[in-house]
Amino acid sequence: MLNYSELMETSRNGISTYRLICGDSMLRACFDGWIYKRSKSKKRKRPKTYAYAAKGFINYIETVDQLLGGLTPKLYADALDAYESYLVFGADSESEIASAVAKVLHPKKLKGSSVRTYFAAVNSFLAASESAHVGMSQLFEGGYIADVDISPLSDAVSSRPTTSLERAAIKSKSWFAGCVAGGARKVKSTHLTAVSKPSSLAHTDRSGGDEKAFPIDKCAELIAGATCLRDAVLWSFLAASGCRISEALTLQRDDIVLEFEVTSLKKVYIVDPASRRDLLSKHLPERAINEISHKGRSTTETWLIEPFASMFWVCLHEYVEEQQGLEKKRRQPVFHNFLFRNLRNGKPMPTSYQAVWERFRTAAFKVTGQNYGFHSLRHMYAYYLLNHCPNPMNIRKFGMDLKTVQQLMGHGSIKSTERYARRDAKMLEATFSAINMLRMSASNFNVQQVQIKYLENEVEALKAELKDGNSDVES
Repeated sequence: MLNYSELMETSRNGISTYRLICGDSMLRACFDGWIYKRSKSKKRKRPKTYAYAAKGFINYIETVDQLLGGLTPKLYADALDAYESYLVFGADSESEIASAVAKVLHPKKLKGSSVRTYFAAVNSFLAASESAHVGMSQLFEGGYIADVDISPLSDAVSSRPTTSLERAAIKSKSWFAGCVAGGARKVKSTHLTAVSKPSSLAHTDRSGGDEKAFPIDKCAELIAGATCLRDAVLWSFLAASGCRISEALTLQRDDIVLEFEVTSLKKVYIVDPASRRDLLSKHLPERAINEISHKGRSTTETWLIEPFASMFWVCLHEYVEEQQGLEKKRRQPVFHNFLFRNLRNGKPMPTSYQAVWERFRTAAFKVTGQNYGFHSLRHMYAYYLLNHCPNPMNIRKFGMDLKTVQQLMGHGSIKSTERYARRDAKMLEATFSAINMLRMSASNFNVQQVQIKYLENEVEALKAELKDGNSDVES
């Protein structure tokens, strides 16, 4: 019977982390220390993904060991070489090792980008294991510890000479000793490209949406269809500001300037939760505070676009009044200052992404017939600003320059903005079509006349689409 390692989510010193459940104490200790270090470092992302990737690799090697009669240096090397094929093709792999293991573990087949992430996780874990191995060896040689499991694979995968202790450790059937501790060799991707280069153009439909950007012309309908005021406030704010859902869920009432009579004084600010841990600790446990996601913004200020800004302020006013009424009815008063609250008990929900996402996805599908997440509103915001926003600096031009869009979105790098603010392909066709429509040898050649003719045709086409759309609504 094959034995598999499992993961258990836990916390340590207020940090959400993972524990490995397996029979090898050395492996458990190394894994737990490695993933905890990743979890508490803000510079290192995706601890959950890394934990599950490393666990999957451990089970892969353990299955190779048990299916094929025990690890040898050559079998271990062959298993590493077959790992990419195992992740991508599973049981359909032409590698005998990968196929045999996949028929037992039934892994989900991964795309190139996911494989690269898994490889980064596994290599990080192997590096940590090797460091632990070296440290334990030095402690043993110095006489500080009496015994230690050392890898029997050192001759095959390490440049260090094999010590008598390592040779003796071959008898220990510890997976950690036999594979990871001395396994300095990394897994490598040989055939995959992480992802194809994404298009810099947005091929939107007539409602202004595509696979990334929510259709801007249907967004008001989405917000109006919210079944509670909290959702209406949340969705309208995300549409108006282009903020991340994690930023919105951490909003405090004090982050909002509520001057309802003076439009120019209405402001919403995004504040890094790390800058007010003392305030949050009054209402949230340490673990919950550490789980709050905040990627950082170059500015705390947000800029809201219409018509979603007006919808936000109106819904917000009604929502605040609603919450004040609920406060009077609650047996246990709510003392926190979070804007968005649990519908049932009024508690803060800075990490309740899944709960609000399900409601948004259902409403978005009802309006568009497609699946969209909250990030589609951030894409929509950037797409609108770059292509269709009236430009006060040039009344003959729509759309702002990329640098301005970067500032409005709070990106520290313009490369980040480029992933969101894509050019409308149809608008760019106006320039390119002038080349295709020209008769270069004609005596009456005139670029401006060709451009005018093309744009006139576009206007007629848009009018026809608008007419058809209105006919659909009336019917």
